[in-house]
Amino acid sequence: MTEIRLIHNLQRSGGTIISKCLGAQDDVVLLSEIHPNGIEVLKKMKRNCDFGDPIFQAQEWNKLFKKEEYEKIKNTNYNFEEKISLIVEKTEEKNKKLIIRDWSFLDYFGIPFVKPTYKNSVLEILDKKYKILNFYILRHPLELYISCFNSLPFFIKNYNFDFFVKGYENFFLHALKSKIFKFEDFCNNPEENLKSMCKILKINFNYNFSDNLNKIKLTGDGKALVSTNVQIKDDVAPILIKKEDKDKINHNANFVRLMENIKNYY
Repeated sequence: MTEIRLIHNLQRSGGTIISKCLGAQDDVVLLSEIHPNGIEVLKKMKRNCDFGDPIFQAQEWNKLFKKEEYEKIKNTNYNFEEKISLIVEKTEEKNKKLIIRDWSFLDYFGIPFVKPTYKNSVLEILDKKYKILNFYILRHPLELYISCFNSLPFFIKNYNFDFFVKGYENFFLHALKSKIFKFEDFCNNPEENLKSMCKILKINFNYNFSDNLNKIKLTGDGKALVSTNVQIKDDVAPILIKKEDKDKINHNANFVRLMENIKNYY
């Protein structure tokens, strides 16, 4: 069975810089924030919907197809599965490894653009046809919540704390516990974590990957898109969350349950 490589991460959890580092390994084709409904959601977001098309990313960022092949594909109404199959086939022809960073945000949060399904759409579709090599990225829920609050304009209007906890918890419960990486660990020791990620994905680790970071194109966090190194992220929750809010959070039954679930990680 053909292997396919997936990265799963929630928004604001380091998926962009980690994917960029993996894309900088040798002979890798990286697709970023891919989802079956990606094109439609980007239209709702009033963003360039081409970036939601895996064929567009494969060609514009990776030059995977010949010009005439690409024009033919653009003029054919392929569905999501068919597009991925074309990309997998062409990637193998070129002796490269395909890595897909899915857009887990749509599955576990989604609002106000789509209703969350609380299941991984890309994984469910591709698992029927391919052998999946994948891993999951976590960030401490309070750090993630603060980062979302500060960085995503729609977050403040549409998300309360319990809704956020529900999305995070469902993402964690669906994750393979032997394949979880913490964003905080990655920032503190990127090389060792990347080696482990490469081992899971069965790609060769390039010790000079940082030399290639400025060449990698992908979607995601603006700072990570232009970064040529991995920066340490200091915890801000202990400073920014007031004592009275901490007390409320620590007595929130949903949050207490979440922290019990992830106690082996945080």
